[in-house]
Formats: sequence, C-alpha cells, structure tokens
Amino acid sequence: MEKWPLIKSYFDQASFVDQEIASFNQFVDEKLPEIVKENDTVIPKIEEVKIELSDIEVLKPRIVEADGSPRTDFYPMEARIRNRTYSGPIFITMKMLRRNVEQDVRRAYIGELPIMLKSNRCWLNGKNAEELIEMGEDPMDFGGYFVVNGSEKALMTQEVLSSDRVLISTSATEDVISEVISTKGAFKGRVRVIRKKDGSFDVKFPSSPRKLSLFTLLKALGLESQKQIMDAFPDDKIVKNDLLLNWEELDVKKQEEALDKIGKSVAPGQIIDYRLKRAQEVIDGFLLPHIGQDKEDRIAKAHYLVMMATKSIEQAYDLRDEDDKDHYANKRLELSGKLMEHLFRYAFKYFAKDLKFQIDRTITRRRKLNISTVVRPDAITERIRFAMATGNWIGRATGVSKFMDRVNYLSPLTDIRKVKSPLNKNRELYEARDVHGTHWGRLGPIETPDGPQCGLVKNLSLLAKVTTDASEKNVEKILEKQGVKLE
Repeated sequence: MEKWPLIKSYFDQASFVDQEIASFNQFVDEKLPEIVKENDTVIPKIEEVKIELSDIEVLKPRIVEADGSPRTDFYPMEARIRNRTYSGPIFITMKMLRRNVEQDVRRAYIGELPIMLKSNRCWLNGKNAEELIEMGEDPMDFGGYFVVNGSEKALMTQEVLSSDRVLISTSATEDVISEVISTKGAFKGRVRVIRKKDGSFDVKFPSSPRKLSLFTLLKALGLESQKQIMDAFPDDKIVKNDLLLNWEELDVKKQEEALDKIGKSVAPGQIIDYRLKRAQEVIDGFLLPHIGQDKEDRIAKAHYLVMMATKSIEQAYDLRDEDDKDHYANKRLELSGKLMEHLFRYAFKYFAKDLKFQIDRTITRRRKLNISTVVRPDAITERIRFAMATGNWIGRATGVSKFMDRVNYLSPLTDIRKVKSPLNKNRELYEARDVHGTHWGRLGPIETPDGPQCGLVKNLSLLAKVTTDASEKNVEKILEKQGVKLE
C-alpha cells in the first residue's frame, strides 16, 4: 500500500505545530485564571488595605504610537519590520478594600503578553490565503512561534521527568529509593522514602529534618497506634517483617511527640507551642503538596507514604523491577503553553510583590491611594520579554527561547519540533543519550546533533502528537460512577 497519500491527507487537516498552538490556547484560556486564583489577594504591610484580583483577560495585539494613539490593526509583519513585540494587553479586575470597605474598583491594564502566531488571540487565526497575503503573511507559514523585538522566536519543548509519579531505584550503597516529584503550582518538591540495607526507613522532603524515620512521620500524620500503621500496609509476611523491625526502633509514642521531634529540627530553641505549629506547617506545605496542603489531607499523605514504602520493600526482595527513568511513560514534554505558564506565574508573583511595595510607599508618603497610581505594568512585561529575548527561563534553564532559522522551509519546522533534555551536556550519561525502545514512533532517532548535545536534543517524529493537560475531575466522575470510593 502506498503510504504518502495517507500522510498527505493527514496534513491536509493537521499542522506540524497544532500541539504548540493548542498548548498556548490552553495557557491563555485556562491556566491564566488559575495563576490569578493562586495570588488573588494582595495584603501589604499596612494591614487595613487589601486588593482583590479577578477576571484576567488577554486581548488581541495592538500598538500605541509615539503620540499616544492606540491602533488595533497591528499584524505580525509590522512587528517584524518595526522591531516591535507582537503582544496583547492584559487586563484584570482590581478591587481595593480599606477596613473591608470597598474604595475603588477598576479594570486595570497590567502588562503585555507575547502572542503566538495563529493562536486564538492572533489576528491571523482563521484567515484564508487571500486575507493572509493582504496582511503580508505567507499562506504556507504554520505559526506556532512568537515575534519578540522584531525577531521570530520558537520555544524549545523541554523533556522533564513526570510529576506525581512514584519511581523506584537502587543507590550505589544498595539502599532502595522510592521517590516522587510532587508538584503544586510553582512548587516542585522531591519526596523520597529510603529503605536501607538493614530494613529501616527514612523520609526526605523539602525542609524536613536530616534523619526522619518513616514511622515518626506516619505518627505525626495521624496513624498513631501500631494497629493503624500495620493495617495501612499489605498483609504480607515479607512486608510485616520490615515493619516490626521499624516499630521496635521507634522512639516516640504519641502524635504530639512525633510532631515535636520534627519541630525541634525545623524550629530549634523555640517554645513547644511554636515548634508544634512549625512542624505542622512543614508537613502541610512541603510534604506531598499535590495531595493537598490542609490538615484534612494528612491521612491521605500517610497512605501515600505507605504505598511508596511498600514498593521499596518489594524491590528490595526482587518482587518488582526498578523503574526506568528513560522510559517515555516516565517523561513529560513541556510545550510552549506550559513554558509560558511557568514564566507568567513568576512574573505575576513579582507583580503582586511590587503592588505591595507601591501601596506601602504611597501610604507612608501620605499620598492619595487609588489603583491607577499603584499599578506598574512594566513589572510583568519586562520579565516576560527579557526571558523570551534571551532564552533564560525559570529554574535556571537556558536556551529555551531560540531564534528561528529561516534558511529554508524545513529549518523552522525542525526548530519548532525540537525536544531538549535538561541534563548536563558535559557529562557522559550514556543511557540518557541512547535510543530507547519507547522512542519508537515518538522521536526521530536520526535527527540529533553531533557532539556534546548528541542524544539530549531530539526531534519529534513526523506524525507524533503531544496532548495537553486534562482535568482530573472528569476521570474522578467516571470512577465514582463505576463504584470506586475516592478518599
């Protein structure tokens, strides 16, 4: 059977960059309101003032000329010729309260967001070939990139380890490590349950004490009695053997003692009430935040740690295999929308911080306080534009934004479908560079550069497609209908 007519018919409906455009659309429509919700209340040091933020909106690109007159017919070709950034204005509803009394409500302009060509917020979206030619565009151009300071910039897809997925590995000292990258908003915390050669368990997570035993943490989380802990684990002789060994070494009897032991490490030299409070804050905030960050989520966290420990025991007795970090099921690709989400979250947090500073300064100088005087739109615009112009991203990533090569028709296509690994290019890392069986049909095994980047920079296959984030709620509804109890 001749395959090319089939491939041609596929590309009549689909584009090489559909996933990038879908990812950016999801960022603007769904993720921006989520980021605003995370930081929806700004409380400055002067406590009687409070600002509430809601209803963020990004408009189509426009330009303000030198004489101050705005123009909405601002197309990508003009941005290229005049060395401007093809960006849309961001508006947000700001409500200022003083002693819980509403003082001022305004739809405020808070900055500019670079707009991806052919996305929902772009003037080129939905235009036919004649209209595109009239706007100065090539009808064969696929979009999926940005115009920043007149230069065409493509964001390179980043290959990262999957969040909220437990992976089992064995260290050089034969300790079995069960780890998960727990993600909540901008926070990523690596949580490890370590089973040592002698069968004892330690837990490590951000801000945790250096040597924290698993059973101490389970007690602190609310599994107080021996029966509660034993019942949480599977009823298996091999598992129970390890548990009894850890129970004998446990040096705390009550939940308060367990919390105090953690508190002595995170708040040394403080009174007991403060130590207990700090221990609870650390457990709620930094231990498995993807499960939740409230007091009610502690039992769920305890059961999650039990599951991680059980997997470690099974691996120690060769009842399960180690997880392969190079297997593509354990990887995720961060497309343009996800990368812009990381960048905007950082810029918006800085904007909220700057808002606090401007309010405090206005009040201490005894000037009239209103929304228009405290909002500084440059706070967001400058940070986003700097990252996109230089390629220096959040989390010390470099080369994320790349000047798009226009030498021939294929060059920009390969640029926009490149996949970059964050691993250090100066290290050998033979296994990470190798072609893995799960790359089949997803990544082109030949298209990779020579030299230090070999195997770390890859390219998506011709027909490979990357899906965007989906809501967990829909899956939970299906499970509930099937009679699964969600705890």
